[in-house]
Amino acid sequence: MKYPYESAVINEEVPMLMLMTSVRYVAMHWHDRIEFLFVLRGQIQVFVGGEEYSLQENDLFLINSNEVHGVEASEDNLVLLLQIPLTFIKKCYQNIEMESFECQSFQNEDQGRFDGIRLLMVQLMLTLRKKELGYDIKIHSLLLDIVYHLISQFRVTNHKQINRNSSKDMERLTRITSFIQKNYMHPITLNEIAEKEELTVPYLSRYFQQHMGQSFIKYLNGIRLEQAVQYLLDTNWSVIQIAMESGFSSLNTFHKLFKDTFHTTPYQFRKNQQKSFSPSSKSEKRGIESYEYTEEDNLIELDKYVQAFQIKSFS
Repeated sequence: MKYPYESAVINEEVPMLMLMTSVRYVAMHWHDRIEFLFVLRGQIQVFVGGEEYSLQENDLFLINSNEVHGVEASEDNLVLLLQIPLTFIKKCYQNIEMESFECQSFQNEDQGRFDGIRLLMVQLMLTLRKKELGYDIKIHSLLLDIVYHLISQFRVTNHKQINRNSSKDMERLTRITSFIQKNYMHPITLNEIAEKEELTVPYLSRYFQQHMGQSFIKYLNGIRLEQAVQYLLDTNWSVIQIAMESGFSSLNTFHKLFKDTFHTTPYQFRKNQQKSFSPSSKSEKRGIESYEYTEEDNLIELDKYVQAFQIKSFS
């Protein structure tokens, strides 16, 4: 599945994608990159396969490559997001595609090894934002340090099953999800997709639940909800027009799903976001699918993290 934020250029000088961002809603998807989420403020919900995790401030979470995952949040938050492509890691560690990692700070009492990743991520963001002479060399150095930390401290060695899809499953899921993304605004049925894939409806229903971690209808509504959020932010359309354009069968259905997810109405959500990003704000909004990146990254806050980690290491 391709999202605009995942299509960002990852070039040889900066072989990664990094954002300081506010998360709203990201539908279930996957990619061939290792992804870190470091919560700086607030709370987010992360869905990986059929599991749900509640991340609080200072929590660090890793998502393995090709693991199906999604993110949503109903309150203000600030997250440091880092994606490292396997192609970069493979240059120095050939077996990376065979490895899995388990890095969930909230499930461990010993936070020392997680602080190492946290500090490196903060240093990466500061280096990327300041862009001082030779910053690309520093970025390579910090990325390799993160890779070393992963391999030496977070590699799964007990053959625990990580919920990743085979290449054959990924091909099928890509066809199905691509079709849904292109046609979410129209009535789509499981029967229609089953016919295209030459599968029975019961089998496809079980298959989708097993590999995507949620039912077909929940995923479809998630794609519609993700699009509706963008319309609320980027257009002046009425709520009922947004509901129809996003493929919802009725305004009531849209309202219920939106309120269940964000604990507010679409109207109030739009109003709150307009306050947060008023014309007088120094922040610059960038249309990055359901992740909101602002230029006002608050480097002072990141510097405080560096100082705090350094004090910890000497105490």
